[in-house]
Amino acid sequence: MIDPALTGLAGACCCGVAVRGLVLLRSASPVERRELSGELAEEGRRRGPTRQLLDLLGARLGPSLLDRMSDGRRQTIQRRLDLAGRPHGMNLERYAEVKAATVAIGVVMAILFVIAGSWPAALLWLAFTWIGVDFWLSRTGRRRQARVERDLPDFIDILSITVRAGTGYRAALERVAGSLTGPAAEEVLATLRQMDLGATRREAFEGLRRRNSSETLDAFVAAQLQAEELGVPLADALAAIASDTRRSAAQNARRRAQRAAPRVSLIAATLLLPATMLLIVVGMFISAGVTVTHIL
Repeated sequence: MIDPALTGLAGACCCGVAVRGLVLLRSASPVERRELSGELAEEGRRRGPTRQLLDLLGARLGPSLLDRMSDGRRQTIQRRLDLAGRPHGMNLERYAEVKAATVAIGVVMAILFVIAGSWPAALLWLAFTWIGVDFWLSRTGRRRQARVERDLPDFIDILSITVRAGTGYRAALERVAGSLTGPAAEEVLATLRQMDLGATRREAFEGLRRRNSSETLDAFVAAQLQAEELGVPLADALAAIASDTRRSAAQNARRRAQRAAPRVSLIAATLLLPATMLLIVVGMFISAGVTVTHIL
């Protein structure tokens, strides 16, 4: 009788060899690679087999998945991409390609698991490949917005000092954003590029507010636009904004600390307490000379 596990392993090996052969068949020959420019050749060498497989499947299946998306779904994905800062230059089309490629690979792996007789593993793998890209994008967006919340008070402090030193506001923004690193500086540089392309200051900063969910950034943009409308001196407005952001950052830190206390108590109650009780009970049984055969 043929073992189902060996059959599944053999099928997986055959599929792997077939996919590798297809990638080699679609790739350029050595002569063609030498005819490419140096930049394209370097980019092609950086791409591994996994990246080539994702690009190949995404180019085939991505447009079909993109056409089946509703307008609401597209807006949701665009919002997630904005919050995540469009990692690796990802746009809506690239998102559809990556998700279609991962789902296709997941279907193949699920078929192999079914051949091996493991239905739960097949279902779990399908679910993982379907939500994997969305989960990664959402997690990247949350971490990026948290980084913006942490970096923005320092950014505004340095900006306020630069403006008080006599530098123009536009030049101060460019200098501070160019000297710092992180998502806050990247967002400000993107806003300055929009202003260079013809957008007004209000339009550019409104776009900055829409691309992020940071409350501190929202307050910074609102106070800045209000100071511009009312004619308040910008240096005084920036000093007030910096003070407010510091106060908000301290309040957020206290809220995070308050939320951490119940989590620590939950971990202690669910992990440490049972482990301690287990040690006490086992010690009592050992000291009493009770063995497993006596219990059973």
